[in-house]
Amino acid sequence: MPPRSFWTSLFEGPMSSNPRKKNQLFVWVKWLFAIFLCFGVFIAAYTLYERDPNRFVSFSINSGESFRNVTKRLRNLNLVESEPFFYYLARLTGKSGELKAGDYELNDAMSPWEILKVITGSRVKLFRITIREGMNLFQVAEYLRERGLVDKIQFLEAAMDQAFVSELNIPSFTVEGYLFPETYFISRGTPARQMIRMFVDMFWSKIPAEFLERASKIELSFHDIVILASMIEKETGLAAEMGLISSVFYNRFEKGMRLQSDPTAVYDIMPYGGKVLRRHLQRKSPFNTYQVGHIPLTPITNPGLLAIQAALYPQKTDYLFFVSRKDGSHEFTSTYSDHVKAIDKYLR
Repeated sequence: MPPRSFWTSLFEGPMSSNPRKKNQLFVWVKWLFAIFLCFGVFIAAYTLYERDPNRFVSFSINSGESFRNVTKRLRNLNLVESEPFFYYLARLTGKSGELKAGDYELNDAMSPWEILKVITGSRVKLFRITIREGMNLFQVAEYLRERGLVDKIQFLEAAMDQAFVSELNIPSFTVEGYLFPETYFISRGTPARQMIRMFVDMFWSKIPAEFLERASKIELSFHDIVILASMIEKETGLAAEMGLISSVFYNRFEKGMRLQSDPTAVYDIMPYGGKVLRRHLQRKSPFNTYQVGHIPLTPITNPGLLAIQAALYPQKTDYLFFVSRKDGSHEFTSTYSDHVKAIDKYLR
């Protein structure tokens, strides 16, 4: 005899005398009824509801939020018509346990299945952020905090974690100088360490092999070059002047003079910028090149490629001084007497 089917085994034979099989049948019928009921409600609601394909809604899911609460909020925003249908659709497909925290752009015309695929990680909203040349570590942390993308303290702690910094191939105790200025797209909820790794990986991917080869032929290490480039980046925003400022620093190196770069005097006390005063130039600090006879302890900002190139390839000049013309450019001089005249002309 052919084997009896599951349904045959339920309806025939000793079912009437078997309470367990009666319960099994009741459970199956109950689930099928619930599924068809929810499906029918959904079809009716989805058909009757007037949908607007041009309506977009920003929807955020918090870390640890329950799927039931997410479903309720989707219904309140009229993004799903039937809360029970959407909930059981997720349960039956196993998607209810795959929620991804983040920000999403949902369209009013999306079907429940499309919405479900999105909020379980298919299309997380990405935020465009731009690290500009001359932004230091603290400014980057504050910028990301303002965008709601990171906890500033956690970011700074990760940026100064010795083991993590070494792992990133940075010969320093901070990632300052290696957060490459570029535009990035980041989802909310991205861990601070993952962000930092992204910025530093971009740095190493952008550095040409020629730069590393050039650094090996001069007395400064490549890390020293990054420090010097950070000073050049803070001194001028004009690409045409970077090679000239680099030449001033190199000429001072050769003569055993201090570099006397104003931005280094306040890096460790005014991380968000500010006017450099005479008293700042006189303070003792491992960053202050008015007081130490070498480059700062670490980079003082995150330089771009042009500043790094200028640090590697200074122009050939005999300049030893420069002073701001108050218009973004600088006056370069070779003697101290000419430097004093330039100060009188432009600053006094």
